[in-house]
Parts: sequence; C-alpha cells; structure tokens
Amino acid sequence: MRGRWTATPPIRGKVEVLLAQTNLVAEPGARIELAEDITARAAARCVRLLASPDVPEHVRALTSPQVLAVEGDLVRRLARRAETPARRVRLQGRGLVRIDPTQAAVVGTLAVDGTLVVVEGAAGAGKTTALRATQELLARQGHRLLVVTPTLKAAEVAAAETGADGRSAAWMVHQHGWRWDDDGHWARRPDATTAPATCLRPGDLLLVDEAGMLDQDTTRALLTIADEAGARVALVGDRHQLPAVGRGGVLDHALAWAHPTAVVTLETVHRFSDPGYAALSLRMRTGEDPAAVFDALHRRGSLVVHPSDVERTAALAEAGAAGDLVVAGTREHVASLNAAIRDQRQADPATGDPADSADSMVTARGERIVLGDRVATRRNDPDLGVAKRPTWTVTGIDDDGSLTLRGRSRDWMLPVEYATRFVELAYATTVHGAHGETVDRAHVAIGDTAGAAAAYVAMTRGRHGNTESATRDCHLRLSECGGLSSGRGAWRRRDRR
Repeated sequence: MRGRWTATPPIRGKVEVLLAQTNLVAEPGARIELAEDITARAAARCVRLLASPDVPEHVRALTSPQVLAVEGDLVRRLARRAETPARRVRLQGRGLVRIDPTQAAVVGTLAVDGTLVVVEGAAGAGKTTALRATQELLARQGHRLLVVTPTLKAAEVAAAETGADGRSAAWMVHQHGWRWDDDGHWARRPDATTAPATCLRPGDLLLVDEAGMLDQDTTRALLTIADEAGARVALVGDRHQLPAVGRGGVLDHALAWAHPTAVVTLETVHRFSDPGYAALSLRMRTGEDPAAVFDALHRRGSLVVHPSDVERTAALAEAGAAGDLVVAGTREHVASLNAAIRDQRQADPATGDPADSADSMVTARGERIVLGDRVATRRNDPDLGVAKRPTWTVTGIDDDGSLTLRGRSRDWMLPVEYATRFVELAYATTVHGAHGETVDRAHVAIGDTAGAAAAYVAMTRGRHGNTESATRDCHLRLSECGGLSSGRGAWRRRDRR
C-alpha cells in the first residue's frame, strides 16, 4: 500500500512543526507567508494519484516520487525472482518431524530452488512445524535458513521453535548499512561493516516471517541483500492478520507477482482442541457472513455479555489472575486491566504479597512490581540482551530496584535504570503484544470498533478457549449493525487495496 496523504492540511501541519523546531522569530504575517510558501513548494513536488481536479480535502490523493520509486523497485525485484517456476520435492521417508500434506507442500517448496516462495496460512495452521522441518532439510543440504521478523521478540521465538537463526528485520538491514538520517531519508551507508551472522551464501534461504507486517522500505532492503548474495527468498504471512505500521502491502505484491508454482497455502488448522472452533476461526478470517459468525460465537459461549464495564473488568481480572491471557484494544485499557488483575492477585492468599513487602519496586508509571509478577520488557536493548514485548516472571528484586527475571529458557538481570523505565505489568496486553502467542485460554476485550485483523488475531490465541467479553451496550451496537459486520464490526471483509 502506497503512502498517501490529503492535499495540503497534513503538509501545512508538518511545516508548522518544523518551523517551531527552528525557533524562528518573525512577524506573524511573514511567518504565515513563509509557511504557505513552503507548503506550496512541497505540494508541487508531490504526485497526484487521482486525475480529478476537485478531489475533496479528506481524500488521500497525494504521494511522493520517493514512495513510488521504492514501490517500483520492490515490485521489480519480486518480478525478477518470479520468472522461474518453483520445483517441489516429495518428502516421503525423509525422517522429518511429523507434518500434514499442506505442511509437506510448504516444506517441499521451501527446501528446493525457488528464488521467491510465498506461504500464506491461517492462525494455528502449523507454520512453525513446517519451518522446523524446512530447517532440518536445508541443514542436510548444507544450506542455511535465516528467519527475519518485524520484531526482535518474534525473531527470538522463531529461533527457539524452529532451530534456525532468527533476527529482526531492522537489525538485519542495519547490519548491511541501511539507516534513517536526521532528515528522515532512508539510505545505505557504503562503509557499513556486516556482521558474519547476517551474511548469506548462494542457496541459503532468507525467510521473512509475518511478512504482512513489514514495511516496504525494509522489505526492499532485505531483497537487495538477498539479490547481492544470490540467496533465495520466502515470504510467510497472512493478509488477514495485523498489517504493517508503515507503508505495507508487501504480501499482496508478492502474491501478485510470484510464480503460481511458488505460492503455497496452509489451510488445515491445528492449534485448537475443538474442531468446531477451528472451522469457525476460518470463517472469522475470511469475513464472510459476519452476522452468522457473531451468532455462532454467542451460541457456543465464546461471546460473553456483561451488564457493565465494572462486571466485565471483574471477570477479566479473575481470568487474568488465574493465568489466562487477557487482550485489550488500547494501552490505556491494558493498564487498567493490569491494575485490576494485580488487585485480584493481591486479594488471593496464594498469590498476594504484603503491601509493605521489601521485595518490591515501583516503576516510573507508578506500577508496583513484586516477586512472582508477570512483566514485559518494553524496549529493545542489545547491550542487555532483551527485546521489546517478551514476558517474564519476576524472581528477584534487589534493594536498589534491579530485577531478576525468568523467561522461557533463561534468567536475566535488569538494572534499575531499565527496570524503572521499560518494565511493566503484563497480565494483560494489546493485540500487537499478543500476536504470535499461543496459550491455553485467551479472554478478549477489544470492543466493537476493532478492525477485522485485530479481532481475528485476538480470538485465535487460545488452544482450549477464546472468549470475547463485551458490555451490554457494545453487544446492542453489534446486534444493531448485523453482528460484527461491515462498517464498525470486527469480523468484516478486509479492505484489499
């Protein structure tokens, strides 16, 4: 998706910000004239996406030559890789991890010689198992699988679960010289020193996981790295899940240009213990007949209606205190739920902690952290070896406020400076924080204004249960608009622009 903006208001707003940053002192009339002149010059250098001269101001109809150049180069690199058909190897008797036929098709395509492979699959369709088998097969061939992801947290999870090298896409391209300068220009430094861990060889596979969340600038840089090394590229993701924060549409472009033999779809859902919910999750994903999906969720007890927000918060606090994943739509709601869950745990003798306990610390946000709390780190810090969004259990608190944390496979010490600023309670999380997680049970409170992708991701985290908690007012609004339907409802057909 191209970066687009409306005619002049956003440009004028940015001009005002930049002028304020210069500490310019001028007469009001002269300052206004300067701002208008800069705005006009900037608008003149933009490219109009619509030919009509009377485009309403609220319609995003402008873009920049640089945006078009990036997208054009990205498409050209994808198209060059798509010229050759992809072969598929049969996997019978190869001693790999147990996989189903669709996973075997993925592995058989990834592990051969296709220069561009695209894999799209639903939540819980066994992508990790397929990648683990791919890693085993490539290793036998003497080739490397390097998995890059939009976040460091996802890269660490991918490395642990597949056995492949896992890196964040940002770190990968940074090692190869790409930087944002102070003026917001994205360019490559010719003198950058490349870390050995990021070096690829011909025949290696650079696999971009969660490719739908990656922006165009980073993807273009990754393709350039692979082109220079003679490495193969695979894009894995799902257009029905969370999109890129910046200019996205990468997976759409890849699917549009990839050779038909190089496109594989994972269609069998393995995550859920209830086959009925697995089938329903596929209906959530496509957005077809949202009213029927809404009714089906309600009938099976996956949509619970509370009289008010007070009752809903109490129910979510009880679920979170019991160890279930709680997902909310905003960071503000997450913070309030974390406080409620923390209070619930404090009231339970089995999990509570004395209010005057010495084994506690208070963060800059005012959250009190005690032994046994589930917390998240909120900032990537390569010097400390921690990523943004992983969750930990507090196992030690020093007198100065330093924390000892236990993660999936390691213990970690965080100094008080980091702990105070970048550690927070993590009994509840946002949809982005929950993305990539698989738990036993998940409880969701994202409201009736959530997008289709957010709703689908949130309601597919739990193996044995996924429950949307709504208030009565929210339920009435959903019912009035025909369920989670087009317009404001969550499970609506997504925009494929």
